[in-house]
Amino acid sequence: MQGYAPEPADGAGAFARSRDYYAELAAWLCGEDAGGLRHADLEEQLLRRGRELTRRLHQDHLDLLAAREERRGDVTGADEIARTRAERGHDRQLATVFGQVTVSRMAYRAPGAGNVHPLDAALNLPGKSSRTGCGSWPRSSPRAARSRTPPPRSPARPG
Repeated sequence: MQGYAPEPADGAGAFARSRDYYAELAAWLCGEDAGGLRHADLEEQLLRRGRELTRRLHQDHLDLLAAREERRGDVTGADEIARTRAERGHDRQLATVFGQVTVSRMAYRAPGAGNVHPLDAALNLPGKSSRTGCGSWPRSSPRAARSRTPPPRSPARPG
């Protein structure tokens, strides 16, 4: 995964990388490579490439949130120590159902105390780099799903 620079806070250019990847995907679908694929192979390619497009959209969204994050003056940790210093660009990796993304956020600091990241709480991120929201995404390929589907039943004969 390539690193991303945060988007401008006004949203100018937001999602440009996702739009570029979508254009590449559409061009691939128009090309001979995709045209020569069997249905099941095309489904697998679209699933993989579609997941990457969704991962990029997620990454672009996180980058826009990071660019829009405003400095707060009232940050206190669970230890009740006020964090009076703020630094942008503290990154953490996050595994999602679409693939790994990077969350860049502001860290609030105080001497002798751990960093506090209010954006993590706003996004309801887990405490450590981990995977979230994975329960609803299909785990298998379309071909594997088809192989588990029982054959259609024969129509009942009139009795």
